[in-house]
Amino acid sequence: MRDEGGRREVTEPEGAGPGPTRVSLLPTVVRRALLSALLGGGAFVAVTTLSPGLAQVQGYRPTYALPAGPFTYLDLRSLQAELRRAGVGVSGPPTRPVLTFPNTSRPVVVETGEGRGEPYLSRALVRDYGSGQVYLDANTLARSLLRAGLDVRVRGWVNPELRVGKVALRLGTASRPVDAYNLYSLALAPLARELGLREPYSARWSGVRLYSTHTVRAPGGAGGVYALVSVMDVPPRALERQASPLVLAFDLARPGVDGRLHFALPYDMFHLRLTGNPGELRQGARRLAGRLGYGSAELPAPALLLRLSGGLSPRATPYTLIPRNERSVGE
Repeated sequence: MRDEGGRREVTEPEGAGPGPTRVSLLPTVVRRALLSALLGGGAFVAVTTLSPGLAQVQGYRPTYALPAGPFTYLDLRSLQAELRRAGVGVSGPPTRPVLTFPNTSRPVVVETGEGRGEPYLSRALVRDYGSGQVYLDANTLARSLLRAGLDVRVRGWVNPELRVGKVALRLGTASRPVDAYNLYSLALAPLARELGLREPYSARWSGVRLYSTHTVRAPGGAGGVYALVSVMDVPPRALERQASPLVLAFDLARPGVDGRLHFALPYDMFHLRLTGNPGELRQGARRLAGRLGYGSAELPAPALLLRLSGGLSPRATPYTLIPRNERSVGE
C-alpha cells in the first residue's frame, strides 16, 4: 500500500521453506498481543494448544507489536526440552539459561540482560502472565551462541532450520509460520563492524511503515537470500547517546518469479548507487557525517548487493559481494 507521497507500507517478505531437519520447533500458538505499559512493550498474552504425538517447541510471533523491533520469540520451556532431546545440557533460570552443547569445552550462557535487570524491558524475554510461560527472542539466543564461538547457521526462509554445530532445530509450521528475516540479519553484523557502523538497521523494525522500494536483478535467477545495504543516520536510543548515529541500513529479499529482488529501505534512502567496493560505503559515511548532499540525485548513497550464505559467524563467510555499477531510484 502506498502513502500519499507515493511510498509503500511495509509488508512481510515472501519466500520458500527449507528441507527436513532433526528437531522440530512447531509453534501452535493462537496469537493475541497485549502491550504492557509497565514493561515498555515487553509482555504479551499467548494461548497455546498442543497437537498430540508431536514433539513441539511453542513459538510466539506477534502479527504486530509496538514498539517495533527485530524479535522472533520461542517458548523457553519447550525449547529447553527439545535441546535436551538433542543431547544439549540445559540449566539455569529463564533469565539466564545455560546450554552445554556436545563436544564443546564450556557451557554457553544466554545473555538476556539479566545482570542489568532488564531482560523484559529489552524484550529479550516476554512473559505470558496468565500461564507463566516465558518466551525467548531467537536472535538473543543466536547472538549468545555466536559469542561463544559456535558455528551457527540458518537455512531456508519460511519455517527455517537453525543449526548449531550438529544440533538442528526447525522453527515453524505451515499454519503458524516463522520467517528467518531476523536471524539472517545477524550475518550483517561483521560488515557493520568492519565499516565502523553502529549496527544493522531495517526499516521493518522502525515502527514507521513507510519505505522506498528498490528493484534489482538477481544474479543467476531464482534462489538464495540477498541483502541490499547502505549507510544511514539513525539517532541512537537514549541509553546509547555516546554511540555513533551511523548504521548499516539494509533489507533482505528472495528473488521473485521474474528473477528480481524487491528491497524496502528507509523512506529517505531514495537515490542509491550500487557498487562493488565496500570502501565507498566508508566514503558515504563521511559525506553523511558532513551532510554533503548525501543520498541526493547528485550524490546518491553508495550501496552493496550481497548474497547471504546462511552462516552467521564471521569465519563461516556469511555473505558474498555481488559487484554492480548502476543507479537505483526508489518508488
